[in-house]
Amino acid sequence: MKGLCSSDETIDVYLLYLGGIMGTTQSLANWVVSAQSGDIPEKAYEQAKKSILDYLGTTIQGSTTPLGKIMIDYSREQGGSSQARIIATDIVTTSANAAFANGAMGHAEDFDDLGGVGGHPAVALTPTVLALAEELNLSGKEMLSAWAVGYEVGTRLSANLHPDRDWHPTAIFGTMASAVAASKLLGLDEWKTRMALGIAGSEAAGLRRNFGTMTKPFHPGNAGRSGVVAAKLASRGYTSDPDIIEGRQGYADNFGGPKCNLPAVSQFLGDFYFLASQGTRIKPWPCCGGNHQTLTGLLELIHKYEINPNDINSVEHIGPGVPGLGALIRSEVGEGLEGKFCLEYNIGAAIIDKKVDLNTFKDSRSDDGDIQKFMKKVTRSQNPDVSLRHAHIEDGNPSARLRVKMNDGSDYDVELGVAHHLTGSEVTDKFKITAGHIFGDSEINQVIDVVGSLETLDSARTLMDLVTL
Repeated sequence: MKGLCSSDETIDVYLLYLGGIMGTTQSLANWVVSAQSGDIPEKAYEQAKKSILDYLGTTIQGSTTPLGKIMIDYSREQGGSSQARIIATDIVTTSANAAFANGAMGHAEDFDDLGGVGGHPAVALTPTVLALAEELNLSGKEMLSAWAVGYEVGTRLSANLHPDRDWHPTAIFGTMASAVAASKLLGLDEWKTRMALGIAGSEAAGLRRNFGTMTKPFHPGNAGRSGVVAAKLASRGYTSDPDIIEGRQGYADNFGGPKCNLPAVSQFLGDFYFLASQGTRIKPWPCCGGNHQTLTGLLELIHKYEINPNDINSVEHIGPGVPGLGALIRSEVGEGLEGKFCLEYNIGAAIIDKKVDLNTFKDSRSDDGDIQKFMKKVTRSQNPDVSLRHAHIEDGNPSARLRVKMNDGSDYDVELGVAHHLTGSEVTDKFKITAGHIFGDSEINQVIDVVGSLETLDSARTLMDLVTL
């Protein structure tokens, strides 16, 4: 009997669904194999190229961080067959090792994109696609197709499993997305793609407890490496359970929550593309995306009224979630990395410095103490309306607000709306800054041009030539 991660109300529908021709894993694998590059909407490709460019910049910048230096040293020690290169270095190693290092460095500052695949699509997919496309000397069009197909599967899983435990979504869904992209690039048939998904299901892992440490970036790195390993093993006949997603004691049973809806995972598959309809979002600030709604409204308030931090008595953040749950798990900050996952720290930095950037999360800034002193003025609370809702709709209200109370008795009540994300030339401007940590204007402009017309690129090696030393 198959697993029953759906709620009791949908069990009958779910069993009827399973009585059809294909289960979830087979349906996904069948689509992955049959999907042609021409089937994927042009808008999906444009979104992928935007995220790939942003990813390359965050990886180049990430190579200069303490995490990046450790990863480079570790990768050089590992050696291995000369299959793929590590970005911003002269290291040539196995495609699995390259995907691991490039994935971890791309997430070093938590500055990479937001969107499907559990949260950070580019850092889960691009390292896999680049590594295998370089090893196999594949075209830009093949890279984009694999990226888009992997995105679709990873996003469908993340949108419908609704985990109720503290897994890192990018880690558990990114591993499956990476395995799909790798299977597509390796040209696996339906059965072997199912095997790759089965292997990847046992590789998927990542705990939120590690947010604010170097191990959070380890998660997407491991997802990329795991996808490559899963697909390569499957290509050689390595076996796994063919129904890993829907099977009892399988992926959905372990990672799905009470609101898990398996039938929806493959619904309208091939007719509706999440990548084209919802797209990816490019971060303006190098911190957890959970801060961005607050920073958008707060920075606008500060600049509009020129608020002096010394004149503030208290700041209350009122949101839909239970304080302390979710990604913003840090209430104290001992080093800069932890500040990326602390709402109070971000609020304090924005008010005191009137900006949030890479310097905000350096140890030297967090050690100054002024932000941490201001953090004591900040409190979090749950919107009482949301707390009174029934469980099945309590997460349907994203509204939040800030109440800034001044020493003179006045206050500002700020309704927090949609978070700001970069668009158009802002995306390339950000890339010029992040890539500028290592490369000059000429190389940077070449990368922008190549990624912008990636579908016409004959070989992935041309792109890697531009982002390696």
